[in-house]
Amino acid sequence: MKKIVLLFILFISFKGLCCSCDSVNPIIEFYQSKYVFEGTIISKEYAKDSLTYNVIFDITKHYKNGDNPKNIEFTVTAEGEYTGKYSSCDWRAAKDEKWLVYAREYNNKIVFSGMCSNSKVINERKIIAYEQEKLDNGNSFRLQNYIYNNENCFNGTQAITNIEKILKNGKIKDYEKPYAWLYLYINKNGKLKSVTLHNNYFPKTDTIFNLTSQFNIKLRKPLSLFEKEAIKLAKKIKKWEIKKHKKTNVPVSYIKHLSIAFDPIKKEWKYEL
Repeated sequence: MKKIVLLFILFISFKGLCCSCDSVNPIIEFYQSKYVFEGTIISKEYAKDSLTYNVIFDITKHYKNGDNPKNIEFTVTAEGEYTGKYSSCDWRAAKDEKWLVYAREYNNKIVFSGMCSNSKVINERKIIAYEQEKLDNGNSFRLQNYIYNNENCFNGTQAITNIEKILKNGKIKDYEKPYAWLYLYINKNGKLKSVTLHNNYFPKTDTIFNLTSQFNIKLRKPLSLFEKEAIKLAKKIKKWEIKKHKKTNVPVSYIKHLSIAFDPIKKEWKYEL
């Protein structure tokens, strides 16, 4: 049997009352996990101080290739009624419950959570079809084959090319509607490959993993003079920081959002990422 310590990280608002966390695409969590399995809790025992409890899973199905233990024991932070620390992030695991568990490495330990994760009780319900398909195909997933956007498992990126210097060369005119929201496609080497207006960007989503695999650019209407100038300037921002997965450092292609505007009073171009 493997004994694994669970570190339960609370995501609490500034008032300490709301649990706030972004949803995670199951295939991204699968990729980040050490173990992904279905199992039933066959034992639950509280520590003497009641601040933690141990649960033992009897594993009936492993999804992720690699080491496949039959039983895993986790030490879990106890519920608020025992610790005295109540939060909407509170969760519990009970004996005889059947779970789908995504367990990952954190600070040299293996952890899982019933909050801010796709781990969940599956007693009376089946795993929904779209997630089951991801689980069944998870070992064939390749992170680098997709185009990413604002997923929180990657580092943030900024331009290496000086944007302010580029915008100083923008044409000074009396533009109608001097604002444009642009999508910049940047490859895994940090090189700008294309620029388009956000409403001319049409992603093609992988049917299994629900991630963008490619995209098309289609003009909905003729570009205005301002939009043409904004795109021309944005295409000169050629070098960007490389986007990498935080855990594995695998570089990926990504979409960067860039808004460009012209201030008709100050006669200045400005931007926001």
